[in-house]
Amino acid sequence: MSKKTVNLQNDPLYKEKAKWAKQFDHLVGLKIVGVRYLTKEETEASAWYSSPIAIELSDGSALVPQQDDEGNDGGALWIANSKGKQDLIPVIRG
Repeated sequence: MSKKTVNLQNDPLYKEKAKWAKQFDHLVGLKIVGVRYLTKEETEASAWYSSPIAIELSDGSALVPQQDDEGNDGGALWIANSKGKQDLIPVIRG
């Protein structure tokens, strides 16, 4: 399987985005070991109204989408791939 590289160098913020992305290189190569929604307790502990998906990784960390940079609520996750298939992982409210 070859890795497809997206060329974003025409983006005026390319250098800044590349610098920020470099901070997350440690995620490359990790495996997804679980996918679940946050529990009611986890959602309440974050002071959120919506339970987002939690993608659990092989190093014990998890990817949890937020509504915004400030963490005001859980967020949905848009999935896109090179085959044109798109999907959305919604939050569960309540």
